Amino acid sequence: MIQAAPRAVKRPRKQTPRDVLAHLFMAGWICVLLQGALRKWVFPGLTILYLIQDLPLMLAYVYAFWKGLVWGGKLGWTCIGISILLGIETLLQLIFGDLHMRTAVVGLHHYIFYLPILFLAPVAYNFRHRLQFIRWNLIVIIPMALIAALQSRAPRGAWINRTTAGDEGGFGLVGDTVRATGTFNFTLTYSLWCGIAVGLVLGEWLLPPRRRSFKSKPLLLICTLSAVMATMVSGSRSAVMLGALGFLGAFGAVVFTRHVKNILRFAAVIVGMPIVTVISYFAAPASFTAVVDRFSSTGVEEQLTTRIEHMFFGFTYVPPYSILGAGIGYGIPAANPGAGANVGVVLSEHEPIRIVQEMGSYVGTGLVIFRYAAGIGLMLFSFKCLTLPRGHSMPHAVPLAFAVAPILMVGELLRSAPMLATQVFYVMALVLGAYLFREEPLESNPVQLSETR
Repeated sequence: MIQAAPRAVKRPRKQTPRDVLAHLFMAGWICVLLQGALRKWVFPGLTILYLIQDLPLMLAYVYAFWKGLVWGGKLGWTCIGISILLGIETLLQLIFGDLHMRTAVVGLHHYIFYLPILFLAPVAYNFRHRLQFIRWNLIVIIPMALIAALQSRAPRGAWINRTTAGDEGGFGLVGDTVRATGTFNFTLTYSLWCGIAVGLVLGEWLLPPRRRSFKSKPLLLICTLSAVMATMVSGSRSAVMLGALGFLGAFGAVVFTRHVKNILRFAAVIVGMPIVTVISYFAAPASFTAVVDRFSSTGVEEQLTTRIEHMFFGFTYVPPYSILGAGIGYGIPAANPGAGANVGVVLSEHEPIRIVQEMGSYVGTGLVIFRYAAGIGLMLFSFKCLTLPRGHSMPHAVPLAFAVAPILMVGELLRSAPMLATQVFYVMALVLGAYLFREEPLESNPVQLSETR
């Protein structure tokens, strides 16, 4: 009697140092997503959780240097040079200015602590880990959209609209309607997440079906609907604008590739947008109507123009220039002469943490110009990810870059750190990782929702 050959047992893949580093960075990203939820719904008022993602990031930094997993080169040395320059400026401000030590330490933390993500995380994001990161975040889009819809429909006093300070005020929009923040604790960090979510789903549509993160097209449709709905019910103009920039980036990728199938896929997404918009309206009609009014009401054009001008050029005229500037740890409150020298570290619901600003110094202006160049460079460099060899092309890079570049360029990146800085630098690490491992053999395929036996 002939017996069937025993089924080969698939042995678990041995963990490499790169795998461990990728897991540590993933833990940091999960903390970014959950920090606000923990502070709002589990431990309200516990402000130390504001820095919860710092622990896995610090472990990742130490482990990367210990194992030699460092992508040095010009990028790493540039980050080190910026850190040294800012450190010297802060020391001079402490000695010759009226900068307080507590404010200076927090300010330096916001500027420097997250920079190593740029030259350490790309080493962890080879093809397999980059694909896992995208898969996981696609799944996260669905519950995040549900939470945002519930927040938009619930009254301000509802538990789901609780703030990190422990009260039930929420973020007022119109009447009893609040601006959604999902699991985040502030609208701007949630808005950036919306731009990232839109960039991820658009990148998936621009991939051939065999190269997508999941084989299930219905799942991708649900993720796309959820990403757009999360943006439209947010009640935030920033979320809508960053999502729109993601679409603009996807359009740029389609034009760049001039691939007929990509054009058809993108066209199908655009054709389906009215349906998604209608669904978003019925998900949270008050928030949907309110965000439309915020774009179309009287005087909104002048208001938006002024706001954008202040974000991009405010550092040039507030406060007046001096050799040392207003202080590395100072921000908008310090620009007010009545604010005094001891500007507190605000960790309440109404962040951003406006204690970090490059106003008033030549070093700060140089850093602003560097960030502008980095934002423009990121958008241009993302197109390079469309031409990577041997199946490594990453169309996600272009819509993601278009969504995060404005936040990278304006002062909000640091005034709202650490959340915004972490989000932006993670996206940049994904793009840089795609380029770094462009010659690596492909070793991962799309997965199904459940494993077939």
